Amino acid sequence: MEKYCVLFAMEEEAKAFISNINAKLVEEKPFKIYCSNNIYIAISNVGLINASTCFTYVNQKYDFNYYINAGLSGCVGLVLNQLDVVLVNKSYLGNVDATGFGYKLGQVPKMQEYYLSDKNLNEKLNKNFKYANICSSDVFINSQKLFDQIIFKIDKSIEIFDMECGAFFQAAYIFKKPIISLKVISDKIGSKTNEEQFRQILSKGSEIISKTLSVFLERI
Repeated sequence: MEKYCVLFAMEEEAKAFISNINAKLVEEKPFKIYCSNNIYIAISNVGLINASTCFTYVNQKYDFNYYINAGLSGCVGLVLNQLDVVLVNKSYLGNVDATGFGYKLGQVPKMQEYYLSDKNLNEKLNKNFKYANICSSDVFINSQKLFDQIIFKIDKSIEIFDMECGAFFQAAYIFKKPIISLKVISDKIGSKTNEEQFRQILSKGSEIISKTLSVFLERI
């Protein structure tokens, strides 16, 4: 039986899904890992290094067939709104600058400029969801100024941002594992403070993620 690993940054984001599939805690450290049949849930904690370390750990120990990064994401612009469900198309890193050596802004030397979601998995999830490009950095983006400084100059097509997705995708690329990312929009630049929006949406966002993942996993 093929094994799936759903990667979350925060346990609060995963709470509804853990309950919904009656997943049991199988590891406490270095990362919390839950399991229900062939579905595993790994909690990486926040940040790029935590995300890449978590992916490497679970991939080496469990050798999953497929990976899904799920969680909340901020956004900018007029197209997306709070609680929208979005599938990631391209994933960028936002805190890399090796342009002096001929690389693109955001590109780690000898690595890809960006990373693509697995097309087959995305199509199985839902063809009707919105798609967006994401940028990940170790900064919680909470203003237009930060967005412009860190993200906009990397690629003008980027609409959403978080603190883990790019690291998960780069690790998946290195280990040649298919990965997709499902995001629920939690906060939007230009409204209330992004931190306040995130806290208010967290519980509802977790429920939406759980419902969406459950429908997807029933199909496979």
